[in-house]
Amino acid sequence: MKKIHIVLFLLMMISNLSFANNDIRNKCKEFSENTEKSTISLDFKKNILFESGVLWEVTTPNKKINYLFGTMHSQDYSVSRYPPEVRLALVNSKKLILEIIPSHQANVAYIDSMYFKDGKQLNHILEEVFFKQLKEQIKNYSLSDEEFKNIKYLKPWAAFNLIGRPKTVNAPTLERNLLKLAKQRMLHIGSLESMDEIISSLEKLSDNDQLNILRDTICNHKSIIKETKILVDLYVQRDILGILNFNNKKYFDEDLYKRYMQLMLYDRNKKMLHKIINEFEDGGIFVAVGILHLISEQGLLEELSNQEYKLKVIY
Repeated sequence: MKKIHIVLFLLMMISNLSFANNDIRNKCKEFSENTEKSTISLDFKKNILFESGVLWEVTTPNKKINYLFGTMHSQDYSVSRYPPEVRLALVNSKKLILEIIPSHQANVAYIDSMYFKDGKQLNHILEEVFFKQLKEQIKNYSLSDEEFKNIKYLKPWAAFNLIGRPKTVNAPTLERNLLKLAKQRMLHIGSLESMDEIISSLEKLSDNDQLNILRDTICNHKSIIKETKILVDLYVQRDILGILNFNNKKYFDEDLYKRYMQLMLYDRNKKMLHKIINEFEDGGIFVAVGILHLISEQGLLEELSNQEYKLKVIY
């Protein structure tokens, strides 16, 4: 019976949306043809320090021991549970520093920033065919009736962040589990960034860049969700080469990719590096930050190595 219900449901969707699907396919094809595909190519083995790992012991020039742990912002159980090696490193530290401290206040600030408050509407700046498809895709993300009605007020960056990931589940992230352990061990807790700083980085993208990323996310939504699962597997396998190679696959144009990476990765890395170096001075610090901040070009591992910090993979 379950299979019959699924087949009937799919048939209803096909009959109701066939013309809309043709419209969006044509529009996505047009968008793709007018977008220069990225040709960025990296010689990974030549340019990276490590081929695998997610947890590093970092020894400062004055011989103090600290830890860097690359995380993934996912609620997938295979990601959110930390291995014994990570637990041991954390409990042997005196302070946990996260990218941002998960909190109700931070969540409220993020949600509040997602919406236009100046009279702008997403459906006025995004083509109708894309907006209709966004509404269909967003139905999979368990929004309340009120939130669904307010889709038209979403900022483009908020929309592509929402649909550019698998549906959320009621489960803690890896960061929340680390925070819970740190509190149990009565460790000091800090962060590398505030929610306001992250929001500020997103809003530095021009409206046109935001809209192009949103169009790309809408057009490639199914493949993005599938590939997110592949990325989770690569992370669990601690495959740095695989993650970098995966991240090298682009859906939008090269110039936009460079601007996005500059704002959301390289500029933030510089600020993080300054804070990490200051914190590492006395030792006993455990920093947990998104894995790409560590392993990318201009990443934290590369920058610390350049400043004579000794790095050793311990997991």
